[in-house]
Amino acid sequence: MSAVQTDELRSEPVTPEPAFELVDVSVTLPAGPSGRPILANVDLQVAAGEIVGIIGPSGTGKTTLLRVLGGLQPPTTGSVRLGGRAVAGPSPDAVTVFQDYASALLPWRSVARNVALPLEGRVSRAERKERVHRALEIVGLAERADEYPWRLSGGMQQRVQIARAIVCEPQVLLLDEPFGALDAITKGSLHDQLLDVHAKTGQTIVFITHDVDEAVYLSDRVMVIHSSPGRIVHEAAIDLSRPRDQIATRDDARFQEVRHELAQALRDGHGG
Repeated sequence: MSAVQTDELRSEPVTPEPAFELVDVSVTLPAGPSGRPILANVDLQVAAGEIVGIIGPSGTGKTTLLRVLGGLQPPTTGSVRLGGRAVAGPSPDAVTVFQDYASALLPWRSVARNVALPLEGRVSRAERKERVHRALEIVGLAERADEYPWRLSGGMQQRVQIARAIVCEPQVLLLDEPFGALDAITKGSLHDQLLDVHAKTGQTIVFITHDVDEAVYLSDRVMVIHSSPGRIVHEAAIDLSRPRDQIATRDDARFQEVRHELAQALRDGHGG
């Protein structure tokens, strides 16, 4: 083989492992003689660094799917892989942020000490301090490090919870309706904050929501989950430019087009 041919072979791009790969995943929970099916035959790939939104009616298994991704709920059948490795339980590579930020934070700990909690006993004090400061800077709360959560607004409390997740330096952030309890103005601000976190960390983000506009604004792709047991019935590529803007992006004709497409899929309950 010539040197030129060898160089050509070396220059071929290597396809990276997807962050997540779910193949034919079903979940049945114990209930009655035959159990209660929650998810059925879910196939899903999430690329490293991608933002994927999952929307669907209540009771279609969205939170269960997120728990499967985080290793908190084993599938009844099928396989789940994170970074090419089988998911057999919770992993430090995937951290979940829940909607109930008020209950998730410890009111007697300062903001910095809440963020530091997952690092205690794992890293040195100096490294812990540096990582906490960096995480708080990313979410724009470095100046509130010595405050207590109960003195912060709901939006700030949720940012503390996000900082506590990214301080672990995971590959993936999993968010369970993270902005559902917030008012519209605060929600819009946190949308942009999350996109800023993504730009600074490059982390893969998977989130669930009932809000179609939120899903379109944040995501690279949106999955619609429907029926009982839940199945992924539709996928939409959100080919909108970044960085996104609360006014310009939402006024974009493509935003309106995809929004309509997803609303139709939610109404019909099957792929279009």
